[in-house]
Amino acid sequence: MGFMVPRILMVGWILSASAFVWAQLGDEPVRKAEAVEEEVRQAQPLEEPVRKAERVEKPKTDTGQPIHPHQPVIVKIESPEDEQVVPWETVDVFVRVENYALGEGGNRINVIVDNGSPMEHTNELKPIILHGMAPGAHSLRVYAVKPDGKMLAESRASDRVNFYVRRKDFSNFQPWDRPYLTVNMPQDGNVYPDADGKVWLDLRAHNAPLSKETFRIKTQMNGVETILSTGDPYAWAGLAEGRHRVVVELIDEDGDPVSEMFARVERTFEIPRTVKAVNPREADSANLWLRKKQKPQQ
Repeated sequence: MGFMVPRILMVGWILSASAFVWAQLGDEPVRKAEAVEEEVRQAQPLEEPVRKAERVEKPKTDTGQPIHPHQPVIVKIESPEDEQVVPWETVDVFVRVENYALGEGGNRINVIVDNGSPMEHTNELKPIILHGMAPGAHSLRVYAVKPDGKMLAESRASDRVNFYVRRKDFSNFQPWDRPYLTVNMPQDGNVYPDADGKVWLDLRAHNAPLSKETFRIKTQMNGVETILSTGDPYAWAGLAEGRHRVVVELIDEDGDPVSEMFARVERTFEIPRTVKAVNPREADSANLWLRKKQKPQQ
């Protein structure tokens, strides 16, 4: 009996606690889910300014002037190198040109092999290909030329190397420090007089200062001799159509020819026959006049 009383009390306590908890749960209001009122931000457009492509103007190729006027024009033979022995008869010549824009019919470079006639080149990205080179020593000269065909006067606008094909010998060798000529104009082949009817002699003397008392230039054109004491371009006027031969020599203070391989240059050129355009009306009038003149008398 004594044991039953505490058990009854414990059961009563549990029921009381359960009722209390139930009362608490039943009285607590149910909370509704609150709507999220946070404002949704719209995507902002990218306001970084769009950069326009900058227009790059290509340098003009018909000026005969440096790209940057206060800087020199530089012509450099990259290959073959000086004193190099090339193992084959075909030689690729690579040239670097700085501060001078090359273009077809405008600024260009001329290439002279040994004592030959110049070859024109207008694309420095492509090599000048020399075919059939004879074994032995060779001289290579490259220089910048203006649209009218004359050389640039700047000293750094030209370059020269001596190289060898297959073997070293000196059968066709011109030392660096000896006097010699570079004759740019006239070239072999067809030559067209300028607008004034002139054919130009354009040259440069190396290791030979020109004056009336020292070195001079002697030219013979169709048997007519001329002595020049400067390296300025010289013009022949009134040359007839057809073939002409010119000999250009470097002479010393005594008037004797300088005995160096490249101190004498010969060129043979031809002035083509020019056909003038005729006004069709004038041609019809001339033909009518001829028909009247040739009409037989009755």
